Amino acid sequence: MSSVGGTYGLSGSGMDIDSIVKSLMTSQQAKADALLQKKTVTEWQKAAYNTVYDDINAFRTTVFNFKLQSTLSPNKVTSSNTSVATVTAMSDAADVNHSLVVTQLAGGVNLTSSATITAVGAPDKLNIGNQIYGGTAPTGLYKFTISNGGESKEITVDPTKSINDLVSQINSAGVNVKASYDSTLDRFFMSTTNTGSSAEIKIVNDAANDASWGADFFVEKLKLPAEVSTTGKTGKDAEFTLDDVPLTQANNSFSISSVTYNLTGVSATPVNISVTNDTDKAVASIQSLVDSYNKILADINGKMNETRYKDFPPLTDAQKSVMKEADITAWELKAKSGMLHNDSTLASLVNSMRSAFSNPVIGSTPPYNTGSSIGITTGAYTEGGKLTLDTDKLRTALQANPDVLNQLFGSTGTDFNSQGIAGRLYDGIKTKMDQVAQIAGTTGGAQYDIKSNFAKKIAAYNLQISSQADRFDVVQKAYYKKFNAMEVALKQLSSQSSWLNSFGTTSQ
Repeated sequence: MSSVGGTYGLSGSGMDIDSIVKSLMTSQQAKADALLQKKTVTEWQKAAYNTVYDDINAFRTTVFNFKLQSTLSPNKVTSSNTSVATVTAMSDAADVNHSLVVTQLAGGVNLTSSATITAVGAPDKLNIGNQIYGGTAPTGLYKFTISNGGESKEITVDPTKSINDLVSQINSAGVNVKASYDSTLDRFFMSTTNTGSSAEIKIVNDAANDASWGADFFVEKLKLPAEVSTTGKTGKDAEFTLDDVPLTQANNSFSISSVTYNLTGVSATPVNISVTNDTDKAVASIQSLVDSYNKILADINGKMNETRYKDFPPLTDAQKSVMKEADITAWELKAKSGMLHNDSTLASLVNSMRSAFSNPVIGSTPPYNTGSSIGITTGAYTEGGKLTLDTDKLRTALQANPDVLNQLFGSTGTDFNSQGIAGRLYDGIKTKMDQVAQIAGTTGGAQYDIKSNFAKKIAAYNLQISSQADRFDVVQKAYYKKFNAMEVALKQLSSQSSWLNSFGTTSQ
């Protein structure tokens, strides 16, 4: 909205046309400023809604954990001898004591050269021909099949390749066998990566291999046990008795009846495994939920109760230019206050959250069928719906019914009344999140938001601001045109007056 120059000033009138036009344009500038301020307030409100969306989404993520049995029914599992076995348990594991005696740990197959494998007088270790055969390379290639249980792979040994190349071939065969060569010990190693009696290393040499390789490359040259190329070497299962029942497992880590055992040693005497409800952890979990609930509630209430200062509209650039920075900050603090004052959507969210705890859960075991029945109550009205937790009352409820939290919080249902508290909160928050997104979009999509109510309002303001800018230019140009015409007329009048004066002087 820059000024438009003209021919004024030629008459010598001394009039400050720019100032006059600026004064005449005050009403048009006021209209432009008002539109920009309305747009700015709308943008602030949109941003405030976006923040609420992010906050309640984060809380909803927390609430999801309280739909899970692992959170609602935590167990405490102990082993009387952790050098024999350590244990963990799923949330559905029965509260019971188990007796465990471990007589054998599971193991895989481990093979090691019985002596050094480099031939006496070998010129170097650059290849198998030099290292293993002393420089006189065997004829042709050596083929063999290595197997581990149901997996097998044919491998070809090239005497011009090194022993480490053979190691790589075995390791990439995909049969769960790992090979290695230790140059310091000068020994070859092979082991299975799986355990149990089904783990195996067996090598079948190709009958067509040249005799120069020897009768059995792995036994004669790499000096592995003879069984590797006959019956094969097999691993062993873990052997133990659990509650006087003899059992075996292929691995030292396994689960039985939702209890996971990790065997680490053998025992001559029974190891006691205890599974009990972890009341302390359950109480701590509910306390953390109450704390998270109160925090988000305080944030929402704070936004709804924040004072709206309507006498402090957004500052224009012209206003900022004559103000101190501290004054601008103080003004904008009030201008941005109360963007969501008494917001109906947030009020509805708070009511929904409160009813999730207060309404009975149909299907739960009386008398523990509401939040208050296990010690979760709402404080005084002045506290804005803040929850408090009576931990002693919660412990009493857990002792009377160890499954009470799972029933109250984790129950699934087809309607609000049969849903658990966590499900009510989770679904209720999602409903309000969708409403907030419809009103103001989301933070993540703010850059591309054109569909939310506030995005449409901002777009409408942009059109009005553009239209007003055009109107401003038209009116301003019209004023300058009139003043230019006036200046031209004054100039002409001044010229005529000078001529007449000159004529009169000449006549005398």
